[in-house]
Amino acid sequence: MKKIAALALALGAVLVTPAAAADSAQTSAAKQVEIVNFAFKPGTLTVSKGATVEFENESNTTHTVTRNGGGFDKRVGAGKAVAIRFQSRGSFAYHCKIHPTMKGKIVVQ
Repeated sequence: MKKIAALALALGAVLVTPAAAADSAQTSAAKQVEIVNFAFKPGTLTVSKGATVEFENESNTTHTVTRNGGGFDKRVGAGKAVAIRFQSRGSFAYHCKIHPTMKGKIVVQ
């Protein structure tokens, strides 16, 4: 293991342990909401305060990401993405204004 670490250091690489790789994958995956088949996936996402969540529209129609009661209202074209940063803790319910049955929630810890 020491030789691998020394080689990684010499090559300018970052040595990632399996546990660190799993944590990194969770963090990346936990910051994205996909819009697929007229649904937000996942329906509820929990992130840390200050996190930026990317809403990626995988469908072939335009949707919105609109907070219930105001606060954000982003239009997301087909095949496009928008990012929203969550600066305060709380629960943020949202929906699509164009397709009101589409609902989701971001929980910020």
